[in-house]
Amino acid sequence: MKKVINHQVVHIPHAFFTPNHSKFSYIFYWDSFFMFRGLIRTKREWLMKEMVENFMYLLETYGAVPNFNAPGAMGRSQPPFFSSMILDTYNGYYYAYKKKNKFLKAITALDDPKRWLKRAIIYAKLEYEKVWIDKDRIHYHSVPGWTLSRYGDRDIGYAHSSEIESGWDFTSRYYNRADDFFPIDLNVYLYKYERDFAKIASILGDKEEFELWKNVTQKRKDAINEYLWNENEGFFFDYDYTHKLQSTFLSLAGFTPLWAGLADQKQAEKMVKKLELFETDYALTITAKESLAPKVRLQGLPSAYRIGLEDMLRAKQWDYPNAWPPLEYLTVVGLLKYGFLDVARRLMEKYIRTHAKLFREYKTFFEKINGVTGEPSGRYDYELQLGFGWTNAIFYRYTQILDSIDKGEALYVEPKLQMPPYKLAIPH
Repeated sequence: MKKVINHQVVHIPHAFFTPNHSKFSYIFYWDSFFMFRGLIRTKREWLMKEMVENFMYLLETYGAVPNFNAPGAMGRSQPPFFSSMILDTYNGYYYAYKKKNKFLKAITALDDPKRWLKRAIIYAKLEYEKVWIDKDRIHYHSVPGWTLSRYGDRDIGYAHSSEIESGWDFTSRYYNRADDFFPIDLNVYLYKYERDFAKIASILGDKEEFELWKNVTQKRKDAINEYLWNENEGFFFDYDYTHKLQSTFLSLAGFTPLWAGLADQKQAEKMVKKLELFETDYALTITAKESLAPKVRLQGLPSAYRIGLEDMLRAKQWDYPNAWPPLEYLTVVGLLKYGFLDVARRLMEKYIRTHAKLFREYKTFFEKINGVTGEPSGRYDYELQLGFGWTNAIFYRYTQILDSIDKGEALYVEPKLQMPPYKLAIPH
């Protein structure tokens, strides 16, 4: 039989999972991190290591973890979560089980967890240095003179593809100028990388490298607080470096410093007050209604101008009133880390109630929902997707977290001996 080669797919060497079986039937970068939430502590947790190995292969072969494994997507990446996925795997049952099982430990000595961690983190550092710090300015992620990073595209590099790389395709948040902004979420994710590198150096017993990454982490934290934190508003915003202006656009991205443990307790207490701008009876909307463009009368303009302006001003799929599981999840976990248990619990229960109702009615989960009506979101740049990887996984993870809380299991690791952000005892 003749072998059929699919030229629309960049082939990968290991087992993998995809967000759904239709439009998103490739491996997607940041989707995979959220889908890990549904694998943790299950019999299919072994797939996490397979996916990390696939990303290592893509980094070694193509120089980046692409948006997804298709030729047309290789020039851009997606929000970076590779170091987190490596630690998920290292701390998971895959290695814990092998440590306890004498037979497996004996025959798989070459797959020692610390040896694997040391190998995997080399690839994460490669991605961090070559792709996101991007001193050679190949990926359009660096701006001379700045510590902070932006989204870009190796092959194209303009605003439209930068917005696709952000994962927020598309949103009013960047005013159609995504490559002009240092996004709060991207820089928080890179701060998390730097903290992970320090943590892994400690695990591997490298004190010198631990101190190096500790200093790098502090440098980014200082830059984020200087340019992206607004003391008067009590919230984190994107920064338009071309005009040297802090954005005023309110989005759930502003809560990601809680997830990464970057905010201090005073900042966290101010940030939580902003939740009322996002919370509905069903979900957290991805952006605040008040940040949408105001209604503007364009009837008197020539059609050539009006079409462009209407496109720029219309609400997009990563805008209010839509609710997207990934940023909801990061917000909820951030609230847990800072001790806002009652708020986090309310949001988790609301998520489960909303999506369970939809599943009973439609027999599926959805990529996103309308946060105001609690119904499936409408069509935007493509048909609403069913399935759906991150929605399913986060539903499952919330049930596990709530179950742990209801059983009286320890939520935090020695919370009384430290200040927030607390280290969560439960898998998250």
